[in-house]
Amino acid sequence: MSVKAVILAAGRGARLCPLTPFIPKEMLPVDGFPALHHVLNEVVDAGITEVMIVLSEGKEMIREYLTRELSPKGCEASLFAEERKRTLSRVKITFALQKELLGTAHAISLAKDFAGQDPLLVIYPDDLIYDARAHRIISEPTRRLVDSCLETGHSVLLAAEIPGRLASMYGVLTLRRRGERYDVTDIVEKPLRYNADRAHVLVGRMMLTSRIMDSLTYCRMNDCEGIIPALTLEARAGRLSAEVYRGKRYDLGSHEGYRLLLRDSTRG
Repeated sequence: MSVKAVILAAGRGARLCPLTPFIPKEMLPVDGFPALHHVLNEVVDAGITEVMIVLSEGKEMIREYLTRELSPKGCEASLFAEERKRTLSRVKITFALQKELLGTAHAISLAKDFAGQDPLLVIYPDDLIYDARAHRIISEPTRRLVDSCLETGHSVLLAAEIPGRLASMYGVLTLRRRGERYDVTDIVEKPLRYNADRAHVLVGRMMLTSRIMDSLTYCRMNDCEGIIPALTLEARAGRLSAEVYRGKRYDLGSHEGYRLLLRDSTRG
């Protein structure tokens, strides 16, 4: 069984305005390369070589970066161009256009035929799992997702533990430990109230089985609930688990997250 990946890069990036009407957030520079470049390395390091990237109108800069031939001048530019070429040589990329921004369930559904009957890694690229001080991508959590899905046959989410006061910004997971794994028993999308000190939340990586891809028909195609209803069905059927990641990650969808990444990168 092979595994493919879809990178969701169609969003407007509203939190990063006024940058994002001109520069897609996936193209923000991180250590000399666009953030998306690092995400591609993460995918390949996790053993996946076929990737679909979902774009929307106004994201042509992403397609150009991934397809255009370069003729750089100068040693340093040539070295960066060679590194870009090496990354792109390791992966086969196709594109899908989300003509209307109808939320994540709709964006993921565009990859249904691409995935076929194989499990699909879904990546939200504005969640960057990156060691800024070492200037390297961290691919281990993604590899664990892939391995767990292939071993159990269940869809698997990447979770992180955060202060409860921030829970209203995320999909909050109810987890039950079972041996070395966590079962997901419930999901609440951006709860208005959350009283506990800590919360386990969904971050931007998930492995979805073909069964859950089929269940996307139960989702409303809008930008409010996203894929949460389909995940909830799997959780209630006992077919959804989670890997908890306790390391560093950056929210590149916000000015604060990007500033934090740039700050940490200069402290290496």
